[in-house]
Amino acid sequence: MSSSTFSQTRSQALSLEKQTEQLLSKFSQFQQQQQQNQSQSLDITPEETIIRQQIEEIFQKRNAVISKLNRISEVEPNLSTSKLQQLTRHKEKLNDDNLSFTKIINNIEDERNKNNLLFNVHRDINHHKQQRNIDGNAYILEESERVNNVNSIADRLLQGAFATRDELLNQRQYLNNAQSQVLSTMQNIPGLNVLISKINTRRKRDTLILASVIAICILFLFFV
Repeated sequence: MSSSTFSQTRSQALSLEKQTEQLLSKFSQFQQQQQQNQSQSLDITPEETIIRQQIEEIFQKRNAVISKLNRISEVEPNLSTSKLQQLTRHKEKLNDDNLSFTKIINNIEDERNKNNLLFNVHRDINHHKQQRNIDGNAYILEESERVNNVNSIADRLLQGAFATRDELLNQRQYLNNAQSQVLSTMQNIPGLNVLISKINTRRKRDTLILASVIAICILFLFFV
């Protein structure tokens, strides 16, 4: 009885595996569509969503069937080795199909993201070209205004530099005039030059006396 039940349950597993292969084949076509329609924005279609849901539902059914086969193998200790090997292959097949399904999903998403990126880049380039053609005159006027502003700034800087130079020359002339007036005044005051000369002489004398005292002190400290 268990052998018959195992065979019937296994036939369900085989049927579900065949359906899975057909759905995976259809699902992989969406990856090919993404590859063939590069630089185009392709969103998820209702058909793609439906097939993906069908594959996920079949995986759940296959898990349930394999669980049932496991229970049969546990209940029937005399189950043949070939049937146990068949159960192992069903498990491996389910795992392989799961991996294939995940890989296809990742490839579709990668291709879709790449296509959307290329589509956005091309769209931005075309938009920029259109704007450049439309706003060509405005761009030229804007650049001309920018150049005029730069020239105006340069002119103001040059004017400021010339004004600073003139101010320095005026100050230099003022100092020269002041020096001339001081010298002229000193020459007109009687005895001023003599007084300044005496002050300078006295300063030199005081310096000489101070130097002599310092020298004597050093010699005194050296010989004592």
